[in-house]
Amino acid sequence: MKISILDYGACNLSSVYNSFKNLGIDAKIINSAKEIIDSEKLIIPGVGAAKNSIEFLRSQNLFYAILELIEKEKPILGICLGLQMFSEKLYEDGISKGFSLLNADVVRFNNNKKITHVGWNKIKITEKYKNFFQLENNSSFYFCHSYFLKFHEESNLIIASTDFKLNFPSIVIKNNFMGVQFHPEKSQANGLKIIEKFINWKP
Repeated sequence: MKISILDYGACNLSSVYNSFKNLGIDAKIINSAKEIIDSEKLIIPGVGAAKNSIEFLRSQNLFYAILELIEKEKPILGICLGLQMFSEKLYEDGISKGFSLLNADVVRFNNNKKITHVGWNKIKITEKYKNFFQLENNSSFYFCHSYFLKFHEESNLIIASTDFKLNFPSIVIKNNFMGVQFHPEKSQANGLKIIEKFINWKP
């Protein structure tokens, strides 16, 4: 199986790669549109500034290759910023347009002052997906972000949420896309459960 990790110049690639390696999967780090399209499963890691990252994806034709992968219904895992990119608009360092798969915008926790949610926090997961991921409710994961996904209306795509200043989505699934706001590669055993599920996932 061709499992690929996208290198778009602003990612913590080694820890993501090692998480897959710990599960016996030799994922390939890629950086071209052709490699994206040839992938059977794609991971988009999540460290970087939104506007610069999306501009880079567009300038290298990676943005349109990811759109093609969405249309082909190949499984995609978005981590942190990799989740946020699938919204409609992102407001970090100006306004940028995401992939618009999710009916949501990415906004700051506080409009006037940068507040970073960093460290371990618990997720509240729906009963159906507790079994899906083999996770208990209130399982802890490692977060590091100042922006969050704000859906335009109540959404059944949110399968887990987390409290920090307010309640925000921490796991979202739509069709062939799985997005997590936390960093599974830094979340020890619980994070490996997320990654293992993605490896075996057939949406």
